[in-house]
Amino acid sequence: MNNNTEPMSPPTRPNRPWLIVGILAAVFLVPLVIAWVLYLNINHFNFGTNQHGEFITPARALVTPPIPLPLTGKSLAPDFFKNRYTLVYMSTAACNADCEEALYLTRQIRYAMGQKIESVQRLYLVVGAPEDPAKLERQQADVTVADISGPEGKRFIQQFSVDGKSMPDIGKFIYLVDARGFYIMRYSISGNPEGLLKDLRHLLGQSGGI
Repeated sequence: MNNNTEPMSPPTRPNRPWLIVGILAAVFLVPLVIAWVLYLNINHFNFGTNQHGEFITPARALVTPPIPLPLTGKSLAPDFFKNRYTLVYMSTAACNADCEEALYLTRQIRYAMGQKIESVQRLYLVVGAPEDPAKLERQQADVTVADISGPEGKRFIQQFSVDGKSMPDIGKFIYLVDARGFYIMRYSISGNPEGLLKDLRHLLGQSGGI
């Protein structure tokens, strides 16, 4: 009998550190990538809710020029749309009955946000200065008023048209801009205002507020 037989060594596993790194990267990075894709393409997905407005597809990143703010003497800040949802309405200097109703509607919708009221702001785009600024400040104290009568203002509001290049229908829609500064939806002023309220509440609920 041969007593010099050496004990068998256990089988060795291949050394694959790259495999471990790949698994760890997948565990931590894939959910982040999926979340980012969903965030950038939110208007392409149906999350089981009935949106009431008209989607802008794809969502349009707004370029914000320093158009004048006639009630303050300042200019619209380039980051005005960041970190808050914005309800935008535009009209001529003479605010007619439809205009007054739309401004009232956006004000009431903002107030209806309750504790999340600061997550929503309003922008009123006027072709020229408003005819009755004192009345506007008295009745719409929380609205930002911008003059779109100049060349930069006209280029700015073209972004709210369907194709992003032509002139929009002044006074016909309320526009919704998200907290990234993307124009995402529009609502006819002749539609049911509860639809806009429900959509905005849903968006704020999804984001947990801003």
